[in-house]
Amino acid sequence: MAKSQKTIVIKHLFEQFYDANTHSLRRTIVTAQDLEDAKRFCNENYGTTIKLDGNPFNFMKDIVRGKSASKIWPEDVRARGFVGEQRTGDGKIFEFVPLVEGASESFDIDFRPTELTPELAVQSLSLPQASKQLGRNDESWLLQVAVNLRVVETHFAVGENPQINALELNHLQMDIKLRKVQIDALYIAKCASDNVLITVEAKQGNQRILTEQIARQVVAVFESTNNDTVIPTAVAAIKGKGIYLVEFKAVQRSEIDSFKAPIFHRDSMIALHPSVPGI
Repeated sequence: MAKSQKTIVIKHLFEQFYDANTHSLRRTIVTAQDLEDAKRFCNENYGTTIKLDGNPFNFMKDIVRGKSASKIWPEDVRARGFVGEQRTGDGKIFEFVPLVEGASESFDIDFRPTELTPELAVQSLSLPQASKQLGRNDESWLLQVAVNLRVVETHFAVGENPQINALELNHLQMDIKLRKVQIDALYIAKCASDNVLITVEAKQGNQRILTEQIARQVVAVFESTNNDTVIPTAVAAIKGKGIYLVEFKAVQRSEIDSFKAPIFHRDSMIALHPSVPGI
């Protein structure tokens, strides 16, 4: 589906929900049925050629994960003070949400290594050659490399301004499917006073790290465990460089009612020596 066609569909949906008299929306949630109806209308009236009866749940997913999310969103919808956030469950696709003055638009947030990002050297000789030969450009291989080479452990053991003084850090599990969210990897840090859970979201270098997705993971962890502290993180494969790791500020259970999105704390660029295929 062409980018311009998605823009047309989103604009049409917004016009259906928008009340020009009150400058507000009659409702904000777009469902799968709303989306299919909008596609059909745009094909019949605006000359679009959008495939119907496909998988509507990929519509917003494909937008928010790509680097061109901000360009796809209709400018006149943005000018009237609304952007979109992906929603899941009960047939939901996305929600029109108001822009917050002074805050970064979620479409524009793109965590990438900069010249200020510390580079940490990690050996990859311990990875079997047989595994390296099967290296792929996907999240499963990225996580396997990160776990086997102790990438998360290295980040928390080295660097300035640590949030925790971990006595021990252990990988618990991969691909944890909780209610309405999946956590790619989960770690536990044993500290002097308590245990801290560390969530990991994995992305390829051409995908954006989504703060709203990470926020849902934090909420799900609190709902599923008795731990009082969660530190969300994300890793991304940066081609030709290694693994980029973003650490967000710790979230306390007592803050969960007011928690909206993770706040950046620090990052690191894990340089693999020698380089690993697929990373």
